[in-house]
Amino acid sequence: MIARVRTLSNVIGMASAAFAAGSLAAPWPGGDKYPPRPAKANADPAQVLIVGDSIAVGMRPFLPEMLTDREVTFDTVAGRTTPQGMRALRFELTRVTPHTLVINLGTNDGSHAGVFANRIRRTLGSLAPDTCVVWPTISRAPRKGDYRGLNRVLREAARRDRRLIVIPWDRMVAKGTVALPDGVHPDVYGYRYLSHVTAAAIQRGCDQATTG
Repeated sequence: MIARVRTLSNVIGMASAAFAAGSLAAPWPGGDKYPPRPAKANADPAQVLIVGDSIAVGMRPFLPEMLTDREVTFDTVAGRTTPQGMRALRFELTRVTPHTLVINLGTNDGSHAGVFANRIRRTLGSLAPDTCVVWPTISRAPRKGDYRGLNRVLREAARRDRRLIVIPWDRMVAKGTVALPDGVHPDVYGYRYLSHVTAAAIQRGCDQATTG
């Protein structure tokens, strides 16, 4: 697991450097009441599914152009909670069999870490064993509730489940790499940056995990 964490750090570092160098145009090389239902195996490596809230909505103009070798499907709704996203995911898995799932959920949830941990567990339990999951951490204004416990259980889940890659969005915001003008949503630069590091996690994280 230490090696995997270091690999992701390298991915984010390379993505940040490429973003700063302006090389974004080129693609990178290479709810709760429902019980979990395992998805189909033999996922299509060319399919990427994004399920999320308004943070994921903001990546729509950017992420597909960074994954030109993939079929990218968005199921994103502003204000969506994790239970609502779980229901959307269950529906999408009846239509597509993605190799990679990007989840942007948790920003609109409450602050109870135990509840969020259970939602993460159920979400991962509904997926095929070979599905790679990319899930950015949460950063939001204090008025929406403390989120540190949510990020803690998300990182703990990644240490237990090798399918899960966590993007440290909260740390990027804290370092000032991106700004959240309203305390929740990034500006255009931030959405493009998040799309870039997400593409890096998919093409150098998920693909490496599959072939490594």
